[in-house]
Amino acid sequence: MDKILIQDLQVYAHHGVAEEEKTLGQMFTICLEIGVDLDQAAKTDDLIKTLSYADVCNEVKKVLQKKSYNLIEATAMHTLEHLFHTFPCIEQLKIVLKKPWAPMGHHLEYTAVELYRSRGDRNVW
Repeated sequence: MDKILIQDLQVYAHHGVAEEEKTLGQMFTICLEIGVDLDQAAKTDDLIKTLSYADVCNEVKKVLQKKSYNLIEATAMHTLEHLFHTFPCIEQLKIVLKKPWAPMGHHLEYTAVELYRSRGDRNVW
């Protein structure tokens, strides 16, 4: 399966359990590995035959900023489901949602969740 990779997209949003996370917000970093057939785009050099990276990034930002979730697990799942629904050409999708400023009282680079689904999976379009 061909892949489009989007690495470390940054989106400021308001997810988390703590009230200050919901009020003040924080930066989230998203990595996507998108399984899609790129054969026609590669052969024709035609933008219309591929998945627009800009459109994908805009949709991710829209989901992360539309609603506040307590858990990054829920945030990642809603993002994944939205991308499958919005872009029928996506066959497989891996999302890594990183939370660099997690208020845990420990120094760490980030916390993250990783979800992977195929279009044929249960509950996936």
